[in-house]
Amino acid sequence: MTAADPDLQIHAANERGRDYVVGDIHGCFYMLDALLARIGFDATRDRLFSVGDLVDRGPDSERAGEYLDRPWFHAIRGNHEDMLLDAVAEGGEAASLWRMNGGGWFDALDAASRAALTRRVAALPHAIEVALPSGGCAVLVHGDLPGRDWPALRAGLAAGTLREDDRVAMVWDRESARRIETGRGGVEVTGAAVVFLGHTPMPAPIASANTRWIDTGAFMGRRLTLAELAADGRVWSLAADLEDCEHDWRHVGTPG
Repeated sequence: MTAADPDLQIHAANERGRDYVVGDIHGCFYMLDALLARIGFDATRDRLFSVGDLVDRGPDSERAGEYLDRPWFHAIRGNHEDMLLDAVAEGGEAASLWRMNGGGWFDALDAASRAALTRRVAALPHAIEVALPSGGCAVLVHGDLPGRDWPALRAGLAAGTLREDDRVAMVWDRESARRIETGRGGVEVTGAAVVFLGHTPMPAPIASANTRWIDTGAFMGRRLTLAELAADGRVWSLAADLEDCEHDWRHVGTPG
């Protein structure tokens, strides 16, 4: 990693191994374990990036801290991490809302574990940029990329001048995802070779221009998707039974 601040992490190209990105895990770490075994992940030289929503709804949310402590694992903040932080800071309605959305597992942790995980989650950036060995960069954003202009958004993140509305949209917004879901054209982002997003469960891994949508509803008994961090990379979408694994992107539209 070559640079970091609370909003943005910038990683140099991996010249020694392979880079991968995983969709919304939502506590389904048993599925991630199986995917990493399937691809022959090498923790001494490979890296794994996450588009956020590590916790809630699945069976093993407490394992998020285990992964966040691994030097080869790098995640951005999803809306469920936002809810965790709001619940801890505010209690009351924020805590009730989080429990309604799967946050009850947190109450079972001891105080030291809750505090340690909260610190790790609070340190997660809103976006990650990774240089690609082939040139250009890959970008990870959880919900949406306001304006679909990575250089402009990057400048605001790096300078700490990003509008709060844009920061919230990066975590919570579904505008581009809904565009794809309703057949209103594809989605393209300027200034990046490829952009990986999660947040909105898709029926399959979606490729639309240079955007890749990799939340495939693991917590819903569907699939957890992992892809090579590349514009033309392979993809693995593993079923909850850990047996069936699909390998195809579903290509959607041209940018509108």
